[in-house]
Amino acid sequence: MFRGLLKLVLPLINFLVRQNRIDEVESLRSFVSSRSSYMAQVSLYGYLKARAGTQYVSLIKDPLFASSMKTARNQIFFACLMDLTLHVLKTIHARKQQNFQNLDPFARQFFIQTLAKAPEEVFESLEREKVILEFEKHLSRHNWSGTDDSHESFSGSRSALLKWAPVVEEFKIQDEEIVSNSIHFKWLRVCQEFEKLTDFEKIRLETDPDLPDLEKEVPED
Repeated sequence: MFRGLLKLVLPLINFLVRQNRIDEVESLRSFVSSRSSYMAQVSLYGYLKARAGTQYVSLIKDPLFASSMKTARNQIFFACLMDLTLHVLKTIHARKQQNFQNLDPFARQFFIQTLAKAPEEVFESLEREKVILEFEKHLSRHNWSGTDDSHESFSGSRSALLKWAPVVEEFKIQDEEIVSNSIHFKWLRVCQEFEKLTDFEKIRLETDPDLPDLEKEVPED
């Protein structure tokens, strides 16, 4: 488990060391991937530590709990990746004030290419095709021109944390407001960092027609 955790953390460490400006699609993709990984781990492990207290160390040594925690981490990571992808693209769209006819193809391509760089371990609990299909469902309901609401933008990852965290349902009900506020403020810091690092004048959102994933059909359930 911890070897897999290291695979998820390394992109974040590398990004923090470089602190690159976000001025093209590749650096934007690195930011989205690393921050999604960061948010999935910090929000989940922070919640579990707060709930378990001194029992946390013994719990993570239990194979059944460790397996549940890994599944939760993977599911929350996917939700974070979906939320942050749509948020950053919508923010760039608004700041550049360009009349993009349809951001959906670019968003889909961007998400698939970002997902392609995720470690294989995260797909143990959910197939890659199902993750893409779930993103497309979110994309079909997304309003690119609507007013940005950061609390609503990250509702998917907030719901995923409360759904998948290996905590008894009674405690989740009690903790809902505290957990929601906690992840909301963590996302605000990520959004502030994104605004600080991004060169909105230079970055361009254009689909690459040479990438086969753009037109790939995802099988339905």
